[in-house]
Amino acid sequence: GREGDSPSGLSSSLLGSLLPGRDHDVLDGSGWNLSVVSQVISRDFASVDWAVVARKWDFYDFLIRDTVQFKTLLELYRAGAQREPPIAVITSHWQYQGAQCSLLEAMLSVPPTVYACELDEAEMADAATAPPKGQIQSSAPNPRCWASVAVLKRLLVLSDTPSLAKNIRDLFVKGLLGCPEVLLCSLVRFQLNQGSDLMANSGKQMKNELMRELIPLFFKPNSSHRVQNGAAACRRLWAISPNTVTAACIEAWRSTAAEGPPVRLAAIVHIISIVRLLPSPEAAISALLNGKDAEFSIAIAFVMADKADFHLQPWLNERINTGGVVFCTALITLMAKMYTTASPRDTTAEASTLVSLENMATSLQVLHSLDSTLLGQNMPTSRGDGNHITIEISIKSLTDACLSAHPSLRSSLAQSAPPAPSTPGEALIEEMANSYFQKIYTSEQSIDEIVEMLKRFKVSSDSRENKIFACMIRNLFDEYRFFSRYPEKELRITGILFGTLIKEQLVNSITLGIALRYVLEALRRPPSPPGSTTSSSGKMFRFGMFALEQFKERLHEWPQYCSHIVQIPHLKDGYTDLVSEIETAMAESQSRNARNAAPQGNNQEVISSIKNDQKTKVNGSALSNPSTSTNERPPVATPQVPDTRIAEFGPKLGRAVNSKVDEDTQHEAPPDAVLDRVQFLINNVSPSNVEQKSHELKDMLEPQYFDWLGHYLVVKRISAQPNFHSLYLAFLDHLGDYGKGLIESILSSVYFNIGKLLRSPKITTSTSERSLLKNLGSWLGQITIARNRPILQIMLDCKELLFQGYENGRLIAVTPFVAKILEGAKSSIVFRPPNPWVMGLLGVFRALYSVEDLKMNIKFEVEVLCKNLGVKLEDITPKTSALARRIRPVKERNPDFNMKSSMVPPSNTKSLPTAAQSPDIKPPTGPDEKSSSRDQQTVIPNLAAYVTINSSLNQLLQQSQNMKIAVNLTEDSLKVSVPVAVDRAIREIIQPVVERSVTIACITTKEVVTKDFATESDENKMHKAAQLMVANLAGSLALVTCRDPLRSSVSTHLRQLLTGSEKLSEQEQNLVEQCVAICATDNLELGCKLIEKAATEKAVRDVDEAIAGALTARQKHREQTGGQPYFDMAVLGNSNQRYPGALPDPLRPQRGGLRPEQLRVYEAFQRMPRPAAPPAGQPGSPVDVADGPRKPPVVPPLNLEALSQIASKLDSTVSSLLASAGSRASEVTLSMLPSDHDVLQLLSAVAQVTPKSLSPAEKRSVLAFAQGIFRRLYELDLSEPLRLETLVALLERINESCPQLGQDLGTWTTYAPTDTEVQRKLHRTVLLLLVRSNLVSSQELDGFLSVSADHGRNPVWIEFSLLFIRTAFLERIASPSDFPKLMDLMTKIADGRSQASPQVTQSLRKPILRMLEEVRGASTSPVPPAVSSGASAGRPVPPTSTEQKSVLSPTSMNNLTNGARKVAASVEQFASCDHPNSKQQVTSLLDSWIRVHAEVSSNEKALAQYLQLLQQFGVGKSEEHTERFLRLSTQIVVDAVKTSSNGNGKALNYTVIDIYTKLIPLLFRYMNGAGSSEQVSTKRIAFLNKGLGVIVRCLMWDFENKRKSGGQWDQRPWFRLLLNLTIDMNSPDPVFDTMKAGIVGVFGTAFHVIQPLVVPGFAFAWVELVSHRKFLPNLLLLEGQKGWNVAHQLLVDLLLFLEPHLKRIDMTDPIKKLYEGTLRVLLVLLHDFPSFLAGYHLSLCNVIPDNCVQLRNVILSAVPKGMTLPDPFTPNLKIDSLPEIAQSPAILSNILGPLESLRPELEGFLKDRQRSDFVAALLPKLFKSGKGDIDAARVNSLVLCVGMHGINRLQNAQVPQTLGQTPELEILQKLMELDDQGRYISLNAIANQLRYPSSHTHYFSCVMLFLFSEAKNLGVKEQITRVLLERLILHRPHPWGLLITFIELIKNQRYQFWSHPFTRCATEIEKVFESVARSCMAPGSQRSSLAIVGENSK
Repeated sequence: GREGDSPSGLSSSLLGSLLPGRDHDVLDGSGWNLSVVSQVISRDFASVDWAVVARKWDFYDFLIRDTVQFKTLLELYRAGAQREPPIAVITSHWQYQGAQCSLLEAMLSVPPTVYACELDEAEMADAATAPPKGQIQSSAPNPRCWASVAVLKRLLVLSDTPSLAKNIRDLFVKGLLGCPEVLLCSLVRFQLNQGSDLMANSGKQMKNELMRELIPLFFKPNSSHRVQNGAAACRRLWAISPNTVTAACIEAWRSTAAEGPPVRLAAIVHIISIVRLLPSPEAAISALLNGKDAEFSIAIAFVMADKADFHLQPWLNERINTGGVVFCTALITLMAKMYTTASPRDTTAEASTLVSLENMATSLQVLHSLDSTLLGQNMPTSRGDGNHITIEISIKSLTDACLSAHPSLRSSLAQSAPPAPSTPGEALIEEMANSYFQKIYTSEQSIDEIVEMLKRFKVSSDSRENKIFACMIRNLFDEYRFFSRYPEKELRITGILFGTLIKEQLVNSITLGIALRYVLEALRRPPSPPGSTTSSSGKMFRFGMFALEQFKERLHEWPQYCSHIVQIPHLKDGYTDLVSEIETAMAESQSRNARNAAPQGNNQEVISSIKNDQKTKVNGSALSNPSTSTNERPPVATPQVPDTRIAEFGPKLGRAVNSKVDEDTQHEAPPDAVLDRVQFLINNVSPSNVEQKSHELKDMLEPQYFDWLGHYLVVKRISAQPNFHSLYLAFLDHLGDYGKGLIESILSSVYFNIGKLLRSPKITTSTSERSLLKNLGSWLGQITIARNRPILQIMLDCKELLFQGYENGRLIAVTPFVAKILEGAKSSIVFRPPNPWVMGLLGVFRALYSVEDLKMNIKFEVEVLCKNLGVKLEDITPKTSALARRIRPVKERNPDFNMKSSMVPPSNTKSLPTAAQSPDIKPPTGPDEKSSSRDQQTVIPNLAAYVTINSSLNQLLQQSQNMKIAVNLTEDSLKVSVPVAVDRAIREIIQPVVERSVTIACITTKEVVTKDFATESDENKMHKAAQLMVANLAGSLALVTCRDPLRSSVSTHLRQLLTGSEKLSEQEQNLVEQCVAICATDNLELGCKLIEKAATEKAVRDVDEAIAGALTARQKHREQTGGQPYFDMAVLGNSNQRYPGALPDPLRPQRGGLRPEQLRVYEAFQRMPRPAAPPAGQPGSPVDVADGPRKPPVVPPLNLEALSQIASKLDSTVSSLLASAGSRASEVTLSMLPSDHDVLQLLSAVAQVTPKSLSPAEKRSVLAFAQGIFRRLYELDLSEPLRLETLVALLERINESCPQLGQDLGTWTTYAPTDTEVQRKLHRTVLLLLVRSNLVSSQELDGFLSVSADHGRNPVWIEFSLLFIRTAFLERIASPSDFPKLMDLMTKIADGRSQASPQVTQSLRKPILRMLEEVRGASTSPVPPAVSSGASAGRPVPPTSTEQKSVLSPTSMNNLTNGARKVAASVEQFASCDHPNSKQQVTSLLDSWIRVHAEVSSNEKALAQYLQLLQQFGVGKSEEHTERFLRLSTQIVVDAVKTSSNGNGKALNYTVIDIYTKLIPLLFRYMNGAGSSEQVSTKRIAFLNKGLGVIVRCLMWDFENKRKSGGQWDQRPWFRLLLNLTIDMNSPDPVFDTMKAGIVGVFGTAFHVIQPLVVPGFAFAWVELVSHRKFLPNLLLLEGQKGWNVAHQLLVDLLLFLEPHLKRIDMTDPIKKLYEGTLRVLLVLLHDFPSFLAGYHLSLCNVIPDNCVQLRNVILSAVPKGMTLPDPFTPNLKIDSLPEIAQSPAILSNILGPLESLRPELEGFLKDRQRSDFVAALLPKLFKSGKGDIDAARVNSLVLCVGMHGINRLQNAQVPQTLGQTPELEILQKLMELDDQGRYISLNAIANQLRYPSSHTHYFSCVMLFLFSEAKNLGVKEQITRVLLERLILHRPHPWGLLITFIELIKNQRYQFWSHPFTRCATEIEKVFESVARSCMAPGSQRSSLAIVGENSK
């Protein structure tokens, strides 16, 4: 006994002390030391039986609460037992099962490294299926324990204990989530091996639940939860039991029986993929194909056959032989279910349908080849009524249905059709069937007798009689096509027989559907004309009537069939009794609750699945009716179980909707004093004081009043203020525990009011009620779901609510409500997707989204919900099957659906959509499908057709694409979003605005009209006057009231549509805000019009009701008295009223009514339709009155509000423009804007709101406004010059109306801030702008600045004045004569005669002298005329007087300048061959194209038809016709654009050109498409070359004609034309990309033809085109540098044009602008394509004048991509050691071209100095022939060629040579003997090679230094210094080699640079050298060099 007590005591006392739950815890450090305890146990209790210790754990207090306790227990046990606790003891039967459960749970929760069960081999194999380490869920980390059968068995036993069932279920859930693979294998193996175990039935319920969860997890596709190691689990399961795998696959398939074909297909594909992973896939596939479930086997076979993995036909024949009737039935049933969704097989992609057309054809072929014995057998049925159908009839019906749905199957079945029956038995059956029909028609047997016989045959056990029955039915159906030829008697007999067969239920299933359809089609045929019986269509109608008469008592079984019958027009007109009878049957059917289904067998699925499409033709074309449009035929439904259910709203929705709470229940309210305080507190709560207010409420209100407060908050606040929901939630949070009761009260009130609103009959029509419901839904979601609190189904069943809303037409209210509830899930941890409850609701939303004709705003709510939850709509699995089981709603007059009603002819006038009806506006009908589809986007019909998308948004949209922002900001997205935003905004504010406006207008109108017409007896006058007045008042009030709220609402909705819940950066937000502001402003007028129209119409209706009594009284008075005077005693007889008695006589009602002049007051209310508001920024033009004499103009009053709006709009427009300019915003000026730009249009509009003559008060107002604008000038900065110029221009426009402004501005400028340098710089800029605009007098400013300078004593103002007048003189703003005082002061300072200090005089003397010199230079040159920014802008002067200065020869220059003349002559010659009506034909074709483009630009069919029309004209076929069409069409569109400006040079309308340029890419894309791809490309490039050639020839012709006539040529239309083509043809496109090289090459050639030397008037446009981002980058990025030569040629063209102009000292303004543009192009090339500039540096420098040093520096600074330049300022930089110095640069220019005449002699001399006289005779050969000018290009080539020879000589010399010994240097030294000009050109040629590190740079640097050191002539050294210095004193970039050379020159003592006198000939020169030395050398070197300078200067 003592031995037994020892383990027991150790088990109980030790565990009771050590495990947590007593007075202290082992784990907290205050209890036992485990290591000490373990040592004690291992030392003192080693002999104890530790298995008994483990068994003794079975006591009441034993409980393992967590894994830490379990680990402690294991450690102690292992210390004593030296092994693991035995699993047999742990899983044995325990008395205290709770203790055992806690131990098992802890054991399963620790990883195998802590505790590993002892497993046998099979269990180890199960455990191996677990996911790899790291992928197991933390909730179930021990797969070894889950693999133990003992553990699993014990858990199942424990699950039968009710108190432990929940814990065990939770434990299994963890196993399902963590390692379902192990659990599945272990559970299956346990079930297979349990045998006759007494515990076999233990945990049966739990096992069943586990298998129901595990089978779909592995054997059905599941996108939301994927098994980690499913393949291994399936292979293990196959090893355990192959039959289990097969059964699981079949079960997975059967579970999809209620799902649609896509789901069933996915299940089959998933099963096949599993089977292919098994160890023996062939055996597995065989088991599935030969299983007991025939339908499953067929589905597997179909899918495998579609993937070419299986031969279907042999397998079908084999299975039919073994399966017989059962397999045939399964095959027919499956095909009947799936045939409507069949599609052609696609073996290359994933299967898209379960039954492909190929498999269907194979199956039908097999079925048609069945043995006659099998065909005659009946299909199995579960009914006992003996109503059978044979397999042959089923096959026939199935074949007809398949052929109807897929006519392409006919050919397949025809090829395999069996031969005609030839056996004696079949022939006999056919003969007997015909004999029975013969007896009917000969009256030997009656129809009733034949029908009784057929009844016997159908159920007979004799197969021969069965076949006769089937043959008679088949023959009767086959004869249907010939019924129209039957005589009248036979037709009547046939119809009666046909109808009787239906009546007696002799046909059912598929055959019944075909029979009913035949009858319906016959009834739809028109009846015979009266008196005629020969019409074939009339015969068919009579046949239908005969048949229908027989079975009409069965019509109640098919209500949908009845509805189609009663819709037949001629039945409704001529057979009203029959229609009434059918309608009565339909009504009885709908009121009958019980199901009266037609008797059907278990083939119900076959019947219900075969649907007849309305366009299906049965039995060929003989059944089609050519006189009846198929579009007018509703679909014919096959008979099915009638749905007699009545849709109800309310049941099963939960207590919120169905509770019987008294709506009048009064909540206990607090005392009035407390009530007022609480309401005041709620009114004043805000985010800043919410915590304080919550504490105040605690002290103020007792909890007993929570019901009142909750109701008040819900009704007055929460439901009406959705924007404050977050505030109220924060308020409740701060209430803490005190507020928990209040939250429950609020929830109760929310549910109550939700139910009240949902039950409201107005919920579908009242916008306000739906808004309240939506707000309550938002609150409910935030207070429950967002806080992880569920919405109980017993309170509100959201899913059932959606379904009942669908059934009852309440989705328009229910959908937003439920969507708002679900939006709370995005903030929830529990309910965020993929929470099953949320996903279930989303599945219902997805199914509803797919419902046809559902309104767009309901779908939009679903889309917004998915976006807010971060779920893709297409990823949601729709609950289609659940929705299909619901009652289908009637869509007509249903607020949830947009149903297209009958078409009506379109109106000739385009009217606005109306928004005056209820919010659920039905879209108008019309034949325009495009507008119909557009209407579906908005509730207001056709709104999208009126919405404006401003063209100025293109820049913003382009910027958004370049930024790649998260928002989809494109023109297409705006076209979709803006109409929706406008629609929502209008519907949001229309009701309160209209109600308020109409109420005020009606009251006012009624009072005034009643008074004025008190003595008027003619009610028509009163009625008309009232309508005119009320319409005017209501419309005007609505217009004024709605404008600001509408703008705000449109902006809010559009912002939400564009951004949703996206987090945007500040830059993205600014971009969106600009876009939103522009769109809202542009469409504000449209919304105002709609609201005004709605208010006007409602006011007219309401005023009619208001004065109806007065009108009736006048009418009765006139009828009764015969025209006696009328007096309204209600007005005149009331002495208590002040009016009309107190009115003066002219206004008091007079006897006889109103006089004509008084009536004109009301007629003045007649409102002319307000003209459409001009686009943003375009002021409207006054309307001219066509009739009557002109009256003197009335001076409009000052509209200061409009002036303020113009200023605001100017600011926003400038902001938008600068934002679109990006980093180049500082370069945008007012002069760059086109004349039609919004900024200029707004400035022009100022004159319309500021009259010329102002009253004193108005002047004061204008001056105050202008002073605000002036102050705004000094709040800006100089980085946005456009904004400064715009504000000054605004002041200039105001000054035109208020000249006083100019006087005051001079005073205001004296108070401008000038304390800092930045402020003074801004002030100087503002003054320059004011002087330029003549707003400030220069004389006044001259006096002010001279006084400020204080005679030279104020250096700050002296410097300010100097910079100001210098800028004003240089920019031609003013002349020196305008500032005499300042000029005199500056002269005195320069001469030292002023009172300025010596320091000031010394520092400012040189700048003043320079300014004076510049002024004198400017005064000697004429001032060029200003060039306007209109059509003449950018027209450089043609190079006439400067031809002799160009590098081109006179011949070449003459050819280029005369090029346009020659081309114009050729165009004239072409035009002389045109037919007289050619231009008219082309104009007609262009008109057609404009219509096609405007109406159906995206319709490929219409475009193809238009191309065919062009081909008929000869375009694309004949060279002559193509050229004529392109030439004439180009001239026509250009002329049309020119005339759009009315000859005033203002803005042009480019619409025609824009449309025309869309045609040429279309011709390029679709014409010449025959031949191989190379041939097609060649033809298309040739066509493009031809088209562009025609366009440029027309351009040159137009230019030459205008030059001849002496007119001003407008380049803008041609620029727009070529720009559009450049963009369209060079944009990314799959068709164009393959021909990119050819396309850009053609454009390059065309641009070369119209270069500026040829068409100088096109120079500016030409530069813009050549440098366009769609052309130049594409040209330079061509593979293999194929486009570089073209780009080089175009750049040379530009520089050749500029060269003679740049040589001039004083360039004109246009040339300056063109030079600036050229410099920018070169800078872009330097940044993006430096290798291009570096390669062509020689030829580019050849055409750059010597004085353009900056231009040349840009080109020479180009460094090839990938090269990193060494720092030239690095001390002791060894150039010789650089690796690049040994490499030669790439030279792409033609070096030897200019040297052709010198080349033989030069090469001979350089080779071995054969021509010793070559050098002596060299210099004369460098001059141009016949001229005294040296040829710079020849010198440049000579220098480079000689240098390359010299480099080669030095690198390859076997004996080292010095530089001075080479013949190359001899030539270069000879060049120094030229005159100054020639030597300068030669030194420039050498300096041009000082570029990036290369052998050339090194060589020519040495040459330059050698020439300097060896020159005997000081002039050479000075010229070398000049060449280097003039390139360095400019702004960067500086070539690297240039810097290296100059640094070496001034630093190396060898050259004694600072000792030469030219470095210190003047103080200015000396300072220049010092400055350059500082910038070119390192600090240390600077000090040493400057020291040398100082020594030399001494």
